Amino acid sequence: MAALVASSSAATDSLQEQIHADFKAGRAAEAVTLLQQEAAKGNPEAQYGLGILYDKGLPEAKIPQDESQAFHWYSLSAQNGYAPSQNNLGFLYYTGRGAAKSDADAFHWYEKAAQQGNAMAQYNLGAMYFHGQGTKKDLAKAFELYKQSAEQGNVTAENNLGYLYEHGLGVHRDFKEAVHWYERAAKSGEDYAQRNLGEMYEHGVGAHRNYKHALTWYKKAAEQGHAHAQMKLGKLYEHGWGTTKDLVEAYAWYWVATEGGNAKAKEALAHLTPQLSTAQVTEARDRASHFVIKKQS
Repeated sequence: MAALVASSSAATDSLQEQIHADFKAGRAAEAVTLLQQEAAKGNPEAQYGLGILYDKGLPEAKIPQDESQAFHWYSLSAQNGYAPSQNNLGFLYYTGRGAAKSDADAFHWYEKAAQQGNAMAQYNLGAMYFHGQGTKKDLAKAFELYKQSAEQGNVTAENNLGYLYEHGLGVHRDFKEAVHWYERAAKSGEDYAQRNLGEMYEHGVGAHRNYKHALTWYKKAAEQGHAHAQMKLGKLYEHGWGTTKDLVEAYAWYWVATEGGNAKAKEALAHLTPQLSTAQVTEARDRASHFVIKKQS
């Protein structure tokens, strides 16, 4: 089980070790009791741990998912200055879970956590500046916060930073920097970044046009269920760009993307269908259905 208490001192290290040992030995109830005892003493890490448990629920310790209890413990921990709890409390306010939805309160707690260097809070705060939620829209501030988060390895922030560079939002447009940040996030498995990087290679923006690279990144995103990347992959197979032309494979990816709600894939499918025999359409549907089954398993 993931750590519920973060190390901050020798005493906390000992507490964390005991909690891990209890969970590993199947003594979930004992671990929860220890957390409750420490939380009652005002230990912010233990309060955060209880918040996580109630946020997710832990049936083996008879801890139900209870958003109001998660809110309670995150609040105590956040007020004690614990950044992860401040971020999570902000998220509860942002989503209206366990408390009335409040962008202003979400912004307040995200800001406190971000000021302590919490990467997730930096990303969340950046998103609020980007959309003008809980504060005045400020793309330069969004850029600054996304960059702080991205430099700590937050893959969603890396992708968003690439997007800002690509479109010149809050920063001077720089396609090479966009490719750099998309690539960082794409290599970590972020499907939107993989799609975005594929497009940069397809169109030769920020990098030399390379259909093989585009196909590679579209496929990685497509296999994660990204409908736009599935449509793009179908297009490359249809035209034989970066790969051998394969209309059956193109149909299969267009069909999967159409099932995912992609309108362009639906149009492409209608255009491609008359070019295939009934047997080819059946084969393409079979390939596509196997992919869908794999994703659902």
